[in-house]
Amino acid sequence: MANEEVLVTYEDGLQIITFNRPKKLNSIPLSTYESLTEALKEAVKRDDVKMTVVTGAGAYFSAGNDFSNPFSDDMEGTLRKNLGVLSKYINTLIDHPKLLVAIVNGPAVGIAVTMLSLFDLIYASESATFHTPFSSLGLCAEGCSSYMFPRLLGTSLAAKMLYFNYKMSAKEAKETGFVAELFNDNSLPKIYQDLKSYTKLPLNSLMTSKRLIRMSDRQALKAVNAFEQEALVERFLSEDFLNAMMEMMSKRSKSKL
Repeated sequence: MANEEVLVTYEDGLQIITFNRPKKLNSIPLSTYESLTEALKEAVKRDDVKMTVVTGAGAYFSAGNDFSNPFSDDMEGTLRKNLGVLSKYINTLIDHPKLLVAIVNGPAVGIAVTMLSLFDLIYASESATFHTPFSSLGLCAEGCSSYMFPRLLGTSLAAKMLYFNYKMSAKEAKETGFVAELFNDNSLPKIYQDLKSYTKLPLNSLMTSKRLIRMSDRQALKAVNAFEQEALVERFLSEDFLNAMMEMMSKRSKSKL
């Protein structure tokens, strides 16, 4: 897959996907979701891949969607096309039969947080944070977070994050069970060592258990994904979002003076 912004490597049973835009805080252009979807499909095909690991290069896991070019002549048409790519990626996560593991090496924002709710196992750096500032941008829940967050985090914490832009620390994420284990620079190699040892377990056993765990939610998640995408189109076209983008662009211009 020829996309330097997403690195895909294979090592001892692991497919490792790395967000590779460190100078842009690993923000994700909507077009990049095609590359992520292709990588996940490749993992399914390859017998040597037992699980997929997603991480980030540099200080950030990912700053979420890249809004550097939010405007176009045909806003709605462009939105529907790009969000269709995002929707396909989310559905691919929902359907992915092998284990999905996130190694959150730093701050995660927006979609980089919400998509984690569809992963099977999350490790986080002690310095990681989880931030979904949707309402401050005039947007709404995405990545199936409207369904998964209340179930994983509880109603009140989900409300703080999705409504009021609350930034959850790695420690709190561990306490809620959202994150399995915290790491630092010294302990990170052991995380990879552990994951490589897990690849020795019978793959069909792992996949069967995952299928059973996800069975009752899969169709519901796809429906939620579709509803969220429609809501996002409306929100992206709203005056709230346009004002938020204008304010953001104004701040960037002033910072360059």
